[in-house]
Amino acid sequence: MKYILMLVSLVLLGCGNSHNLLLSTGKKPPTFFSITDKRTMDSFVFNTKKFSFIFPTSKQSDFTGIRQGWRGASSRDGHSISLSFKNGSAYHITVSTSRNILEYTERERAIENHYISYLRSNIRIDKNDKYYINRYGKENYLCTVMEYTKIKNKNSKYVGYDCHKFNQDKTKYKKVHIRLTYSKPTNPTLAKQYTYSDLKRRAKRMLDSLYIKDEW
Repeated sequence: MKYILMLVSLVLLGCGNSHNLLLSTGKKPPTFFSITDKRTMDSFVFNTKKFSFIFPTSKQSDFTGIRQGWRGASSRDGHSISLSFKNGSAYHITVSTSRNILEYTERERAIENHYISYLRSNIRIDKNDKYYINRYGKENYLCTVMEYTKIKNKNSKYVGYDCHKFNQDKTKYKKVHIRLTYSKPTNPTLAKQYTYSDLKRRAKRMLDSLYIKDEW
């Protein structure tokens, strides 16, 4: 385990030949990592056996002052990862996928046909919550998007993306879930720099670069 953690640290700090991390398989505790410079953050590809994506866009200010750079953890044998600032404030991003291939149902057919009313009627959602379908990823995946409006903490915002890859026979599918969580900084200056809109703009690079792998 010490060797694995050391290897992850070296790659993330740019000491490897490529900015690409392939998580090994096997049951193990979460693997923690940190990113301390903009160059590494902007060129890094996170690659697991089920999906890959480029890290979100960063700013130089992410790595100075109280921000201290980004940190992350991979867990569930590489099937989920999370990213946030080292001090835990403002932005938090999680990416996850199911362990198994899923069965294609009426819900997936509704997604392909953009039947929003049917989809809304079959999930727990407030009438004011935004729910729509968009396409993201290297293979133009259909992604349902939900933005939550009724949140107890008015300084927090959430948006979730469920991106689907269907097999050719439309009998099975894979899904990757990306969740963005925004917590408004208490510092007024930082609150202007780090906004919910900024988080979504940064994460667009993740969504556009998402690749859900084959192997049905």
